[in-house]
Amino acid sequence: MKKVILVLVSVFLITGLSFGQSKTVSQLEETTKGYKLYLYQSLIRVMNTDKNPDFNMLIRDLDHLKVVTSDAEGPLALKEAFTSLDKSVKAEGFEVIMSVDNKEYKCHLMEKTSWRGGSTYVASFLTDGYAGVLEMKGSLDLKYINALKSLDIEKLKELSPDGLDNWD
Repeated sequence: MKKVILVLVSVFLITGLSFGQSKTVSQLEETTKGYKLYLYQSLIRVMNTDKNPDFNMLIRDLDHLKVVTSDAEGPLALKEAFTSLDKSVKAEGFEVIMSVDNKEYKCHLMEKTSWRGGSTYVASFLTDGYAGVLEMKGSLDLKYINALKSLDIEKLKELSPDGLDNWD
């Protein structure tokens, strides 16, 4: 009986620790009335406006992106939501590996490596009108990072269920 319990606890710990899903992202997804989007590789490929082959190389190991935005409104509320989300993700053990901070947007890309060597990436972002988080399952081949310029966000707006009219 002890062996069965030990095996079950081990399996639970291994599966629980191998999935690096962020609790912050899951909690925001459950509580917010903002946008919740799952972008699978096939949809992301459609947004490759100039059919750049490097873009396909960039996302070849990406399973999906989950984007969750806060339902906070107004510049101060959005900034507060961004700060709170950013702090919560960092508290989970994610480390900032890249930051962008300019007048148009702020973004902190964070990584957490599991004991098995796999990484989970979460980005907190603040734009004019949106604060939220993005979680990535899979990885990007950063040799092709310049191919991101081929990404057409307008195409995403067209493909989304309600047209995301409020994105503007």
